[in-house]
Amino acid sequence: MAAKIKLQRKGTKNRPYYRVVVQDESAARNSSVVDILGKYDPIVEPTLFEVDKDKTLTWLEKGAEPTEKVRILLGKAGLMPAIDLAALPKRKPKAEVKAEAAAEGKPAEAKPAEGGKAPRAEVPKAEAAKPEAAEKKDEQKAEVKKEEPKPEVPKEGQ
Repeated sequence: MAAKIKLQRKGTKNRPYYRVVVQDESAARNSSVVDILGKYDPIVEPTLFEVDKDKTLTWLEKGAEPTEKVRILLGKAGLMPAIDLAALPKRKPKAEVKAEAAAEGKPAEAKPAEGGKAPRAEVPKAEAAKPEAAEKKDEQKAEVKKEEPKPEVPKEGQ
């Protein structure tokens, strides 16, 4: 079992509260827990991050890997070397992604943004064919009217 130190969400809607827990690496966020190490409340000011130092260091020695967010929090708490947040890769703006794609000669739609959905490719529509089809129908109607004039029926009694 590969252990992972994760944040397990608790709390209510719009009021997140997290437990710092040790879980199996492949386990879902709210599945069974091997050990509870502490708590994290991002809503209160200043942000609350409390962990049991001995338990955390024991699990780190056993080979438990913290997630990226937990790694940042442990670095701020002094349990691990601090991470330079400025050095972490950041998501590029859409304009920059499009410019890079154009420079490479690829269409911008081919590269979806990180964490976003790929834009839909435009499907050519038969809009140009619609006016032609409408004109043909109008011509056919006109021909039908010209070809079949209604005969005049004489009225009886006159």
